[in-house]
Amino acid sequence: MIALVALGDAAAGYEAFLLVVVYWVGPWLGVVLTDQWLRPTDLDLLYDRTYRNHAGPIALGVGVVVSVLLFANQELFTGLVPRLLPGIGDVTFLVGLVLSAGLYALLVRRTAVATHGGTR
Repeated sequence: MIALVALGDAAAGYEAFLLVVVYWVGPWLGVVLTDQWLRPTDLDLLYDRTYRNHAGPIALGVGVVVSVLLFANQELFTGLVPRLLPGIGDVTFLVGLVLSAGLYALLVRRTAVATHGGTR
């Protein structure tokens, strides 16, 4: 009972929390699914301690930052696109997923060509 009184509008706070979680889940899924699509049976890399894949964190970070700054539509922060086009709503999840997936595909292929001479 005390928590309900202290929170005020618990549903709105919980909804805002879930939206923040979704803002990084979309780009994360884009990276993970694209990696699985590009390298479905590359299990040896799980045990290779020298292997470093910088493309994943870069694509994830860029996807989160760009999608939130441009497309977030929350009470505390509204991105550029929803401010200019209010009818578009919050499409941060989709934009982050697609942007991170595309960027990861470009970066991981470029890294594979540079480190393995294109024999990946």
